[in-house]
Amino acid sequence: MNASQAARAAWLSCCNQSGVQLGLPEGPRPVQAAVLGVLSLLVLCGVLFLGGGLLLRAQGLRALLAHGQHASPEAEPGSEDS
Repeated sequence: MNASQAARAAWLSCCNQSGVQLGLPEGPRPVQAAVLGVLSLLVLCGVLFLGGGLLLRAQGLRALLAHGQHASPEAEPGSEDS
């Protein structure tokens, strides 16, 4: 008997007065794993989708700023002529 088994046996003898061995339920384990996997995939897809949208928006704003900077030197010579 190793230390973890001894500790578990001591805990069961101390706190379990009915004498019935407590075990983990085996039924819901695969269901919980499947639900956790699906939720993890949904969160990952959501983060990628929202992050991609923010990247596209940032690139669009960068393009607008770059276009505005290129347009401003062209507008200055026209304003000097008038």
